[in-house]
Amino acid sequence: MTRPDLPTGFGGWQIVDATPQETSDGMYRCGPASVHAIKHGQICFPFDAAFVFAEVNSDVVFYTRSKDGSLEPVKVNRTHVGRMVLTKTPGDVTRRDISDQYKFPEGQKLNNVFLFFKPGRIFFSIARQ
Repeated sequence: MTRPDLPTGFGGWQIVDATPQETSDGMYRCGPASVHAIKHGQICFPFDAAFVFAEVNSDVVFYTRSKDGSLEPVKVNRTHVGRMVLTKTPGDVTRRDISDQYKFPEGQKLNNVFLFFKPGRIFFSIARQ
């Protein structure tokens, strides 16, 4: 797909979630987001790139609430989300793992963008060295 709204190299395959659960710019939609941008952590591009990046790269954090109401993390699972991105194999009834197109293997190259959330909303992101 040609994306004249993105820099050179970010066209091609795009991600669209056909079952959005929340609004994006006032509409129920998710995407199109560049597959190249998601893989390389370029979350500043439209549409919903940060959200899609989080769909395949998030950590699952378990918290306990202290008596004073504060939350303390007790366990972090860094590999639960995004273990497999699957699609149907063309011309067959089997599935095809396309995770390598969306992310680098765990522990390699990039998996270094932090996204901080309030319930249902991204409010800050930074890159880690």
